[in-house]
Amino acid sequence: MPRTGHAPPPRNRARAAVAGLAVLGLAACGGFGLSRPPETVAVAGGDVVIGGPQGYCIDRPGSRLTGESPFVLLGSCASIARDAGADAPRQPGVLTATVSAPGEGPGFAETVPQLESFLSSAPGRAALARDGRPESVEVLSTRRDGAALIIHLRDTSANVVPGTDPTYWRGLFEANGRLVTVSVMSFADQPMGSDLALATLRGMVARIRQETAARHAPAPTQEEAG
Repeated sequence: MPRTGHAPPPRNRARAAVAGLAVLGLAACGGFGLSRPPETVAVAGGDVVIGGPQGYCIDRPGSRLTGESPFVLLGSCASIARDAGADAPRQPGVLTATVSAPGEGPGFAETVPQLESFLSSAPGRAALARDGRPESVEVLSTRRDGAALIIHLRDTSANVVPGTDPTYWRGLFEANGRLVTVSVMSFADQPMGSDLALATLRGMVARIRQETAARHAPAPTQEEAG
């Protein structure tokens, strides 16, 4: 990822970090009935591999896998495959991931303080809101979790994903030079507790980092191979 000596304005960086909310409506019309849905998918020209915790699979018809800023939808493997015997999380939810196009400037870790300040402002809440209105979003908390920024928020936008609880979790982090934003939403009639939702988010971040690192790990030399 190219670096320069000048950081982009915090507002621009934050808007890139929270991009992708407009396509969350795809979750309402995702494809089901797929046999053996994949657990992971490589996007952004293979730069990043998206996956979730155990029991979650990729909903390919509900995702936008091509282009510089792909969007990936994940759900219960059993639900997507319409197979009660398939793997499923203990309490299913709706997971999403977006990958931003490569940009210049300092890495994500260096901009986290500015990003936290931005998200507490009206323009920041507007960037988080699905309807673009700052009054629709309440940022309940932000925290740093290693090199990731975790946001707990409530979005009362009129165009929320049908059937999901307006309170949900988001995580922002960098993987292979790309800014990745992940979301964990629970169903309104079966909401996840905060501990489970946060554990699911952390599991998704860890899976993406692990799979991406494995894809780009250098091939072993002949000596290392034995």
